Amino acid sequence: MSLTEWHSMSVAERDTAWTELRGWVTWLYDRYELAVESRLPDCWAEHPGLIEELWALMLWRHEIYSAAQPSGQAARYWHIELRTVIASTASHYAAGCRTGHVPLGDLAAQSPELQARWARADPWARIPPLTLVMGASGPSTSDQLDVEAMERAISVGEARPLSPSLPEYVRYASTWWWLAEEGGDWAKVTTPTFAAELDAAAERLKAASERCGETRHRSVIRSPR
Repeated sequence: MSLTEWHSMSVAERDTAWTELRGWVTWLYDRYELAVESRLPDCWAEHPGLIEELWALMLWRHEIYSAAQPSGQAARYWHIELRTVIASTASHYAAGCRTGHVPLGDLAAQSPELQARWARADPWARIPPLTLVMGASGPSTSDQLDVEAMERAISVGEARPLSPSLPEYVRYASTWWWLAEEGGDWAKVTTPTFAAELDAAAERLKAASERCGETRHRSVIRSPR
């Protein structure tokens, strides 16, 4: 069985996974003497966080021991993580349960104010705009970029047109891009001489803008060949 979110499983898959996990934890209790001093609380099955931890430990161990070339180092890391989980049960997941399970309430039902506070938070705080624009893959490493991606980059200030009068040339991710035709993809400028001309044009337009405001200078560049 592969690592899968419980909520992504079918009913039959959840039943199978739950049966397998219970059997494995029973083996774990005996093999690692976890019943001694209640190292793993008897109520582990009533703590969702512990279920998730044990589920991951079970599948990780299976991956290690069933690999084509099992790794002793990986097995050692697994045992270290097992001790970490066991050490955290009494203080983190099952605090107060040594003399009997203490059920927790439903946060969503009991604390609507807290739920509202979480809803107002910004989940993208302190993430660089460029990362948000391009996603986990970062800036495009290809020579093409679709129109929507470039528009998003421009909207957050990560891409900058050469000038309002020359919007088909844009500086983005440390290189120049140009739009050959309206509605088409942006193409990376790969010719060094043309990129240099765009750099020079940008400097001239910047200087002109600082002196008397930007003027229309379509003659300062030529189309790439």
